[in-house]
Amino acid sequence: MNSTVGSLIHTFYDAPSLAADPRPSVSRKAWADGYRLLHPQHVTFHEGTKGSIDNFLGPGLNYGNNYDQQLPSEVDDIGLQYPAHSLNLAHQEILSEGDVTRDFDQNFEPFRLAFCRGPFLWPRSLCGPTGPTNTSVTVDYQFTWPGLNPLLERAAMIGELKQPYVIIPSEWTPSQWGWVDNPGDMTKKLQREMRGGRYAHRYKCPQVFVFDSLHLVILQFRAASKDQIQEQDCHVDICIIPREQLSPEQCTIQYALYRLAWRGWMRLSATLATQQGSKRKTVTVAVDGIPRTYEWWSGKPLWEVAPRRYQYGHPNGWKRQFFRLETGGYWIWADDTGNYPDGGLVYDTGNCLQ
Repeated sequence: MNSTVGSLIHTFYDAPSLAADPRPSVSRKAWADGYRLLHPQHVTFHEGTKGSIDNFLGPGLNYGNNYDQQLPSEVDDIGLQYPAHSLNLAHQEILSEGDVTRDFDQNFEPFRLAFCRGPFLWPRSLCGPTGPTNTSVTVDYQFTWPGLNPLLERAAMIGELKQPYVIIPSEWTPSQWGWVDNPGDMTKKLQREMRGGRYAHRYKCPQVFVFDSLHLVILQFRAASKDQIQEQDCHVDICIIPREQLSPEQCTIQYALYRLAWRGWMRLSATLATQQGSKRKTVTVAVDGIPRTYEWWSGKPLWEVAPRRYQYGHPNGWKRQFFRLETGGYWIWADDTGNYPDGGLVYDTGNCLQ
């Protein structure tokens, strides 16, 4: 039956058949031992509802106050209206990580259809960090923006697929704040992996997930740089979403993955969209003499209104607008009536749809 990507990723799936005596485990990774556990003082927990997901990963419920974007933009829900076909559902029997991978690929990974016609993001499995690297560590899943040169490929989000029951909801919810100080050994290992070498730090990617066929855990590290991810005072957004629908407002796992990938793409399109040889770089912009920079983890624009003092909103009210030019797409600056600074286009990014 014909459908759209948007309708597909709002479908809930029944629980799979699981092992009668599950004994999940997370192996110790020596390289992860040096990374810190998450601390409650630096954690924000988000409800697993569509509104909450849109607010902290998507364009936000109040666009203007969040990052000075005109509302709405055609890329806020990019790809969700693309034609798609409903999946033939098959009951899943799950015991191993391999079974979880099959379940993820069949039922949850089709969110990537939203990124197949611009911007073009590619799925990768069991690959090392993109771009120049000297590590052999591999993560289970990457969703990457390729660019026009293999050396320009960068991860929009990364994730790990684990045995069922590895994610313990009571150790990832705000009613159990003690989980950060004294979680079980399995959760401690997951926390260190997510922050450390196999996850955000080594892959230079603050948008991270873990999936075990029963739950999805999302982590977003609000870091000013790759190295800040390692620090205990790096603030972290956390959201846990069950597979089955437990409340009318609940978000699907597929939609949460879509928004996590969308935020990663917005980060890359802002900070790395301009290509110069084998490097990505930001576009240098100043409007009314005020330099624009970016939050590294989100791609939201910041204005340096005084030396080393930044704010989201431009003092004169300029806002970002998405501008289509032939097959390309660019963020530009304009006011509420569509006028441009100094009467001409001011590009905020390079082509975000390549």
